[in-house]
Amino acid sequence: MPHFHSMNRALLLLTLTWTAVALVMLGYWGLRWERRLEARAARLVLQCAGLLAPGDAADFIECRPQHPDVVAYAHVGTSAASAPLVPRVRSAARLELHEPVRRGLVSVIIPTHNRARIIGRAIESALAQTYTDLEVIIADDGSTDDTRAVVESYGPRMVYVRQANAGVSAARNFGIRHARGEFIAFLDSDDAWRPWKIEAQLAALERVPKAGVVWTDMAAVDENDRVRKTRYLREMYSAYDKVDLESTLAAVCSLGTLTTCTSTGVADAPVLAGDLSSAILLGNMIHTSTVLFRRSWCERTGGFDESYARAGEDYEFYIRLSSAGPVVFIDAPSTLYRVGAADQLTAPAMLLEIARNNLRAVQKWLPRSGSQVGLPRRTIRERFAESYAWLGEAELDAGHSWAAARRLSQSISTAPGLDRRAVLLASCVLPNRMRSGIRSARAALRSSLTAGPRSAV
Repeated sequence: MPHFHSMNRALLLLTLTWTAVALVMLGYWGLRWERRLEARAARLVLQCAGLLAPGDAADFIECRPQHPDVVAYAHVGTSAASAPLVPRVRSAARLELHEPVRRGLVSVIIPTHNRARIIGRAIESALAQTYTDLEVIIADDGSTDDTRAVVESYGPRMVYVRQANAGVSAARNFGIRHARGEFIAFLDSDDAWRPWKIEAQLAALERVPKAGVVWTDMAAVDENDRVRKTRYLREMYSAYDKVDLESTLAAVCSLGTLTTCTSTGVADAPVLAGDLSSAILLGNMIHTSTVLFRRSWCERTGGFDESYARAGEDYEFYIRLSSAGPVVFIDAPSTLYRVGAADQLTAPAMLLEIARNNLRAVQKWLPRSGSQVGLPRRTIRERFAESYAWLGEAELDAGHSWAAARRLSQSISTAPGLDRRAVLLASCVLPNRMRSGIRSARAALRSSLTAGPRSAV
């Protein structure tokens, strides 16, 4: 009987969902009542899913901020250039810094947890920088291996601080609180830098003095430091498919004018500068191990949100940080990013949490930014639909069929279309064994097409 009841409930949910989708399609293609029917259909689907879902389904939903109705964005301009935007700094809780600032100093923060076997590579790449006025802060997030002994073997330029295990966001904030530098740069403990990185980034900020953030491209390497992709940033972050960075930012100079220490072939790489505060709402474009920023900007916008405990924490941080003023992008790979390791934050086990945190960031900042955002209303609606769909697919891959049905229904009602989202929604009522087989086949196909994970945040 319980199985019969579950089947009836699943069939009822599917029937109601497709009825709502059909109404949306009718309004979108036939009567052009898009806005009114979208909102009504979205509410209907969410109410049905809420009534029919098991009592513990909410345990899988961590994106708890309000679900914004698409008609709430009617005030957003229809063109990015329709009106001048007044900068407004996005700020979270202030991060109190313990140490007084020292001008010219760069604080390199390396968060780590049980990576004594590989952290030396990251430390050595920081100490080998052509810019030498820096301190290296190891923010140990409760390691139980020999991390401390490895760090102390590198001498007095190292600052070792340790906290109980609390996640990568808390570890990065912990490191920031102990930083003395005018500038802060992050380096993950499994990545490494090329020697010219810090010198070039500081020179870029001198060239664009109003800017406060500078990031670069990166190369993907395996655990033996063999280069798999010489240019990996645009491949990893799908936001580059939607944002033409060369049109969003203006050319300033080339990398060769900032430093003479670059490797062969990148001296002509362009350096771009401008406002990223609207474009970044379409997805993350800044990889943490490539970034350097002014400490004063972090004091204005706040540190990492520690509720993003394990993954996807950087996107929300950069949404805020990029709102404080112009940013700079050096289109050359300064960082060696390790791919394919089981303990990476972007390993498949973390992708569900990254998808959840991506939606949290979008829900938090797109509605609150209002007319400050130079994005067309349709683009904003598609961004929400994409975020719901990404999370819906991730929930489905994790076996959370009811949570997946909710998110996929939201995606279709927000941006109607007969595409793979409809197929995924229908598959929510399939038996787990059949769905697992489909997931395995899809995962095998993905692994054959890419060398590493592609992130939308």
